[in-house]
Amino acid sequence: MLPPPELPPLLTGHPVTDGDDPSRVALEGARAGHFGAGILCWSDETAVAAAALVLEPEVPLRVAAQMAPLMLVAIGDALGAIGPPNFSYGVRWPLTVLANGGVAGEVTLARPEGARAEEVPAHIVVGFRIALTLPDDLPGEPGEVAHLTALHEEGCGDIDRSALIGAVARHFLSWLDAWHHEGFTPVARVLTSRLEPEASVEGARLVRIDDTGSAIAVEGQGERGIPLTKALGIRT
Repeated sequence: MLPPPELPPLLTGHPVTDGDDPSRVALEGARAGHFGAGILCWSDETAVAAAALVLEPEVPLRVAAQMAPLMLVAIGDALGAIGPPNFSYGVRWPLTVLANGGVAGEVTLARPEGARAEEVPAHIVVGFRIALTLPDDLPGEPGEVAHLTALHEEGCGDIDRSALIGAVARHFLSWLDAWHHEGFTPVARVLTSRLEPEASVEGARLVRIDDTGSAIAVEGQGERGIPLTKALGIRT
């Protein structure tokens, strides 16, 4: 039996039974007033690393949404710290986690129902789910089904659920501190460097993420920005 994740002092863990979605549990707990900022719901599944963090922003949702790409950067740093040296982490815009080019997971962002982009939400929940092993009933061979993969398929067999959740939590808080002091620009710079080759958004070539989280795409002879809120399906 795996021990629980070792979390930084600012976070409090809340285990979620295998089969439940940590993001759903976190959002419902925050909505009911049971969970406040710093509660990290984590799944006790061992085939995946899945967790969701409750935050209480002091900025409009269009800015608070930057926590989702910040989580992507934190995951990359966590895997860089505890993964093998030849492991390649990447991002498919907007929220897909890539391991050596294959789809291994995703980041999610949940908010109160009806929350608008220009409003300060009572809370948001930023979560992630990363496959450690592939399911036994997966048809075909690993890598042949919609380019799906898992960390243990990519040379990360020493990483377990608790180790990854703890590492991501620590790196997320480090990036959150940097975000408070320096804004989103450092996050955008690292995230841009980790975008998959030939990245695209709305059918156009994605060239970078700007300091608001918008996707900058080549269109004709110029560029256009697609706001982060639009990319995440948030009404403006």
